Amino acid sequence: MDIEFDWRKPVAAATAAVLANLLVVVYSIEILSTSTQFMPLTYGPVALFTAIGALGGYAVFEILKTYSEKPYENFLYVAATVMIFSFVTVIYEAPTEAGAGMEEIAMLSLTHVVAAVFTVGVILKMEIENY
Repeated sequence: MDIEFDWRKPVAAATAAVLANLLVVVYSIEILSTSTQFMPLTYGPVALFTAIGALGGYAVFEILKTYSEKPYENFLYVAATVMIFSFVTVIYEAPTEAGAGMEEIAMLSLTHVVAAVFTVGVILKMEIENY
């Protein structure tokens, strides 16, 4: 069995999501003046965890394409569920971090949404367009 893997899709999804989330961090720090002591909303952690999530999302999509009769629909369900559950850490863990305030928590929540939207959007767009 010959397995062919195209790295362009997961790299494009991760790159788009990371860049979009870094813009959120820039806006948060430079415009809203959120606390840079709030480590979950700094450049490194946001970029790292967004990339990991995007690559994981692509892996899930490939698994669903292989084993599911409705991979696109099921991928949207899984992505929405994961995004909703990702807010558990925002609600319970983030407020205990140094520098956490309402603005920091709101912007961290926005990074979760941005990561999901860009990751899912790029993966499905590239899949549908056959890139």
